[in-house]
Amino acid sequence: MPGFRALIVALLLAALAPAGAGAQQPAPFKLRVATIPSDIGAEVYYAKDMGFFARAGLDVEITPITNGAAISSAVASGAIDIGYATGTNVALAHEKGLPFTVIAPANLHVGAAPTAGLLAVTRDSTIQSGKDLTGKVVAVTGLTGIAYFAARAWIDRTGGDSKSVRYIELPLSEMTTAVREGRVATATMDVLGDPLIGKPEDTLRLLANSFNAVAPNFLPSMWVATAPWVAAHPVESKAFIAAMHETALWANAHHRESAAILTAYTKIPADTLQAATRVTYATVLTPQSIQPNIDVAAKYGFLQASFPARDLISALALR
Repeated sequence: MPGFRALIVALLLAALAPAGAGAQQPAPFKLRVATIPSDIGAEVYYAKDMGFFARAGLDVEITPITNGAAISSAVASGAIDIGYATGTNVALAHEKGLPFTVIAPANLHVGAAPTAGLLAVTRDSTIQSGKDLTGKVVAVTGLTGIAYFAARAWIDRTGGDSKSVRYIELPLSEMTTAVREGRVATATMDVLGDPLIGKPEDTLRLLANSFNAVAPNFLPSMWVATAPWVAAHPVESKAFIAAMHETALWANAHHRESAAILTAYTKIPADTLQAATRVTYATVLTPQSIQPNIDVAAKYGFLQASFPARDLISALALR
């Protein structure tokens, strides 16, 4: 019975083999992700450094890109799999028929602890409301982003006419100097551009938290891919979603540790991060958290009309 003897030998060899021999772990999926190299888009740095991506079976290559529109273009072209994007630009892409889909939330605007859209003026400025900005110059990072629309909303809400204001684009790194030198009346800053903003020792005075004119709490940015890519990679998409959720929970509770990681990746000084109000990352993705972006962009003519935010979200992200 040679066949029977061969079977017995095979079973004995299998029993004597080291545990796990012959069982190969699948290779991590190589994922290309682009982000803004700052606190707002830093979740991917934390996920990589803390091993959250590796635990999810992902080998992530992170590309830092300072321009949100460039990230969107990279995702649309297929050069990047997943990118950090603002809600207003995702909404515009949807209106133009581009197949972007939101798969995870990013930074959250919290009205009680804002980190962006902060309007500041010089200490001796007489500006107190939107009415005082008539005919003045206001600096924003871009004319398609939520900071621009939030500034307009705040001006209109506080007695001004946002159409009477002249808006210029400046990098965040130049905002503080532009206000101090009087080249602009105010600017939409973030806490990393001026970590002391709103504090008594700051050389500027905080005029307003303009994002609150959009909504007290909402999701200004998110992680997006194209719908065809998600359809072709449902397992990897779910893995990224799970890793971002784990990262958000960790980062919101570990500011000191995350600051060290962010400094290593971006060279933002650690003392700057320690002095600043840190970003809160959303742990839940809902249509309600995205809708304010769409509504304010439509109000100021960036979109032809508002539409339900649910249309932007991947079904995988809502399960």
